[in-house]
Amino acid sequence: MNSKIWLHYFQQNRLNRPEPAWDSPLQGEPTAICVLARSLSHFQLGESGEGTYLLRHARRTYGGDPSYGEALALFIQEEQEHARLLQKLVERYRGQLVTKHWTHSLFRVLRRALGVGFEIQVLVIAELIGTAYYRLLGNRTSDPVLRHACEIVLRDEAKHVAFHAERFGTDQAAWLPVERALWLVQFQILFLGALQVAWMDHQTALRAVGVRRPEFQQEARRGCVQFLASFAAVPAREEAAPDTA
Repeated sequence: MNSKIWLHYFQQNRLNRPEPAWDSPLQGEPTAICVLARSLSHFQLGESGEGTYLLRHARRTYGGDPSYGEALALFIQEEQEHARLLQKLVERYRGQLVTKHWTHSLFRVLRRALGVGFEIQVLVIAELIGTAYYRLLGNRTSDPVLRHACEIVLRDEAKHVAFHAERFGTDQAAWLPVERALWLVQFQILFLGALQVAWMDHQTALRAVGVRRPEFQQEARRGCVQFLASFAAVPAREEAAPDTA
C-alpha cells in the first residue's frame, strides 16, 4: 500500500480548505429546514468520533507501516472536520445537535465487533451511503451554503473511499478466491442492511428535497459497485497515487 503517498495527500488536503458562506440569507420552507436539521444532526453525530479505538488497533495490526497509522489519523481528523461543517449547517437551520441515536449506537457496536478490518469496513459502508446522501442533497437543495458544504464533503469522501479500497485490496492480495468471495458476500449483506436503516432514518429529509427511495438506493448501490470493482486493480497499481491538487 502506498501509505507515504496517502500521508502526503492528507497532509496537503488540510491546507487552504474552502469555507461555506455561513451568513448567507437562508431561504426555504420552515418544515423542510426543520427536517434537514434533524437529518444532518444524525450525520454530524456519526462524523464526530475521536477514532481512539480504531487508531489503537490499526497501529497494532499494521505496526510495520507507521505511515498508514499517521494517514489514518489524518483521515479521522477530516471526518471530524466534516462534523464541524455539519454542526454549522444544523446551527444555520436552527436545529439541535444530538448526542446519541440508535443508528449511531448500532454502527458503533458493529464497528468494534470483529477487529480493525471489520471496523474500517463498516466505516466504508457508512461513507458509501453518506456519499449518496450528500450528492442527492447537494443536487436538490435550494440553499447554496448546503450545496457548497456537500461539495466539500464529497470531494473528501471520494478520496476516503479510495484510501480504504487500497487498504482492503492490499490485504486481500494474498487471499484465495473463495476467501474473497465470502468477504464480498458479507460486505454486500451489511451494505444492504445499512442502506435500509439509512433510509428509515433520513427519508423525511430526502423526501423534503424531492428524493425518493429508489433514487437514493440506486445512487448508493452504484457507489458500492464501483468500490468493490476497484479491488482487483489495487494490488497491481503500485505507482497509483491520490491526486493532491
